[in-house]
Order: sequence, then C-alpha cells, then structure tokens
Amino acid sequence: MKFKLLVLVFISSLLVAVLPAAAVVLEASKPVKGTDFPWVVSFTSVTNGDRDAHVCTGSLIDAYTVITAAHCIPAVGAGDWVMLQGRNSITDRGRILTPFKVEVHPDYDPTLTRNDIAVVYLYYPAYSPRYLTIPSANSKYLKGDLFLYGWGDNQYERGTTELRRALQRDASAKAAVDYKYFEPKTQIGANWFDKKSGKYAGACAGDSGGPLVKTVSKNIYLTGVVSYGSRGCNSKAPTVYTKVSVFRDWIKSTQTAARISHSEEIIISTDPFFLTNGKFLPSINSIDSAGSAVVTTTVQLVTGDLTDTAIDISKLSVASYATPQPLGSVSLTAINVSPFSPCAITKQGYLEVRIDIDDKIGTDRLWRFQSLDKGCLLDGGLMPQIAPLPDTFDKCTATMLDVPSGPQVWFTKECFTGAKTPLFRMMLSNGVQGDVEPGMDNWMGPVTLLN
Repeated sequence: MKFKLLVLVFISSLLVAVLPAAAVVLEASKPVKGTDFPWVVSFTSVTNGDRDAHVCTGSLIDAYTVITAAHCIPAVGAGDWVMLQGRNSITDRGRILTPFKVEVHPDYDPTLTRNDIAVVYLYYPAYSPRYLTIPSANSKYLKGDLFLYGWGDNQYERGTTELRRALQRDASAKAAVDYKYFEPKTQIGANWFDKKSGKYAGACAGDSGGPLVKTVSKNIYLTGVVSYGSRGCNSKAPTVYTKVSVFRDWIKSTQTAARISHSEEIIISTDPFFLTNGKFLPSINSIDSAGSAVVTTTVQLVTGDLTDTAIDISKLSVASYATPQPLGSVSLTAINVSPFSPCAITKQGYLEVRIDIDDKIGTDRLWRFQSLDKGCLLDGGLMPQIAPLPDTFDKCTATMLDVPSGPQVWFTKECFTGAKTPLFRMMLSNGVQGDVEPGMDNWMGPVTLLN
C-alpha cells in the first residue's frame, strides 16, 4: 500500500458536520460483542499508517460487499481509511478490511440528504458465518422490533468503547412531521422510548451508515442505513434511515460491475495476506544447512504505484529458526521490485518495522532507523527501539542487514515475549514517497514462529 508523505488529508471530522445525531444512547441500549455480530464494520481514518479515529459504521451483505451511507465516503484522495470487523472493544485491532472500489449512489443529494447510500467492494473477502440480506419492498420488514447497531457516540457526545444495540420501532409518520425534507418513499424514520430509563434510543455521531435490521424466519434483513437525525442524540425526533429495499437493483448492478473489475485486477496478487480471522498464514517447513528447523511465511504484495521501484516492496518473508542464528531467531525480509541500495532511503527517509503481539491497539513493538548524516542503512547496525520503552524487554535487539533484494531485519527471541500470533508490517520511505506493507493499518499475519 503506497502513500505520499507530503499529501495526507483526513476524514475524522466528516460525520460530526454531516450527521449531528449517531452510538446508541447508553441507558436505552446495551453493549454487545462485535465478534457476535461480525457483519457490523467500523470505518476508521488512518494517519501515517495507523488508525486514527472511528468515523462511520457499515454492514456486510456478503464476503465482499459493505453497505454504508453516501455521506460516509470521503472525496477521492481525501485520505486513507480502512474498515474493521469483529472487535469487542475499541482497543482491539480486529480484522482489517481494505476497500477496492467505492460507489456512491449517482443521485445522492447532500443538501437534502436523499439517496444516502454507498457500496464498498472489498479487495479481499471478509469472514463471517452470516451476512445481512437486502429485503424486498414488503412492509413486513418495518413491523415490530427493529434493531440499530453502531460504534458511535453516546447521548453525552462521548465516544463509546464497544458496539451497542438499540431497539427501534417504525416512526416514519413522526419523521415526516419533524423533518422538512423527509421522503417516505426512500427513507424510514425510527426510534424507541425506553420507559425505564426515560431515554430515547436512536443514532448519534459515528453511527452513520450503520444497519437497522429486522429478523424474519432466521434471516437478518438490512432494512435501513443510518442517514441523519436531530442535533441532540437523546431526542424525541426519530433517526432517519435510507430505505435499502428501494436501492436493491442498484446495489446488485454495482456489485456486478465491481466483481468484474476486481477479477481483472486481483490476478496481480495472491490470497488474503493480512489478518485471516485468527488462522495462521500458510508456511513452509524446512531444514537449514546447519540442521536447524525453519518455518518460512511469504506473502505476495501489490506493486506498481511508486516511481521509485527500489523502495517498492513486492514480497515480505518471515523466517523463524528453531536454533538461534548469529543475529537472532526471526528474520523479516523485503523483496523489492528493483535491486535495493542501502542509500535508497536518503537522509529524509527511513526504515520502520512494527510487530503486533497481542491484537490490541497501542501495544505494537516499533523500530525505526533514519540516517540524517549519510542517508544509508547500516549493514549490521541496530535499529533503535521506539516503542515500548527498551527496559520492558531490554534483551530484544533488531539488526539490519543490507540484502540486494531489499531490507532485512533480524530479531532476537526476546522481541516476541508473549507473542502467540504476531503480526508484521514494514514501512520503507525515501522522504518523498513511501511503501507501507501490507498496507495502511494492514498486517502480515498471524505468522507461525518456532520457540
């Protein structure tokens, strides 16, 4: 995944302005496990390769298709973002879903907030035991109990740390009174008053694009998509949802077009190379020349977006040795498009490696090397440890080697203390362009390690 260091625009404030009203009001809702509802996804902005803030909610209707609100989609080139699936807490890394193609409905009107729906087709498939179903126009999908799911703010405009669910009932008649531009043919109004808490349940900032669902005969139907609401999250005014059934044909045609372009482009890559729903990436077992067992995991990456092919990483390979080698027990090697020169990073660039050991945000082990005097990697030199502080695992060392194919870093076994399912990521920059692989907030792993 390529990036330009000098051009980064972010979308973290997108919904606050567009949807004053999105998590579900606390007293009138309850927390649920994201792993129990893997068809709910979180749209998250990415800054310098790391997730920044939750922006919107969306839902999966199959392994490749996410439905969300049109106003959740940033303008082309507005910044980097990913989608996250299967988190029980905001601190969980979850499974990262990478957008391949984004289609906003052609008749979306941001002024009147009409036709507020978008389709995001994924580069690699999501993993879920079930997906939401697009309903027909039958009114039965609006009768009785409906449920809203979202990662948005609470009624105090504070971010939630967990996915929440709230009961909703059709209130389209009231929405027609409360909102001047409410359109009953393409929109649904819904809310719920919880008598016990005396609070109204509805959407709040961050729930935009989130699903309003109805269960009929064990099937879960995506009845609505959060579009807009009142300026107060604890409000009598209903949340307005885009009526998904109206856009059924457009969604199907959009999926078909995306599937065709996806099948043409995906041949340049391989099977999913990042989080595989807890499953380890395929590896090869072998014996080295000294008789030590080695487990090697290699992933093929998408290339061709950088003019400087010397820093364009085409493969990443992790090798784990049963017997410690002179520089460590685990190596991470990049294979670049063009032969790699140690001075390709220049004085402005750097080499960075991150290891996630526990699938949690904020606990990554990070090393970064930058040469301000010569602008070259040091063959056999140590990479400075940035996080966590060295005294937390002071026996861990990361050593760079100048390999013609690309940078190689060796780690001692102490670097993986407590790591059962480690994930890897490398960033290589020349100060103007950079390549972060497997991508913005994407990771290589889980990887099998010996010892």
